[in-house]
Amino acid sequence: MTDNQKIEQKIKQITQIKKFKLEFYKEHDIKLFILSPKTDNQHACTLETYKALTMLSIVEDHPKFKDYNFDTRSRERDFIMYIQVMSFLANNDGYSKTAIGEAINRNHATVINSCKIVSNAVYTKDENFTRILKKLQNKIDNYVGLITEDIERENDTKSVPDPIWNEARHFLASNQ
Repeated sequence: MTDNQKIEQKIKQITQIKKFKLEFYKEHDIKLFILSPKTDNQHACTLETYKALTMLSIVEDHPKFKDYNFDTRSRERDFIMYIQVMSFLANNDGYSKTAIGEAINRNHATVINSCKIVSNAVYTKDENFTRILKKLQNKIDNYVGLITEDIERENDTKSVPDPIWNEARHFLASNQ
């Protein structure tokens, strides 16, 4: 299965799940939260999911990029910004820069640069990056399905690995 087919399949799954949840809510007035089985890694979602959600966001905002994928070499700023934000989010989720680079068919140096650009954009409150960051983070949160009730938890007293990321979350929360 090619990368495009995997992404298309993931987008189809996401769309079907959303449709099912909406129909179930309309019929039964009950909100569903779908949990996936726990895996060995503790990432919010897979890199394939990050890619699928990113492509979904790109096409929603810029339909002219519907034929683009992560193999596409483009210098169009509207396209590149989404990939940079996805790289930033995946890196903050714990993926290595090398793994992200391999997933998006770039090298780790490109991912390092992307993370720096997005960090600087968050710090300077760049409107375009903030909008994209907010949109992708909301898509990830909706996909993962953050549930705050009826879950057994352990205290997590570890510090946030990246202070810029913490600042970005606070900034996004204040703009909602």
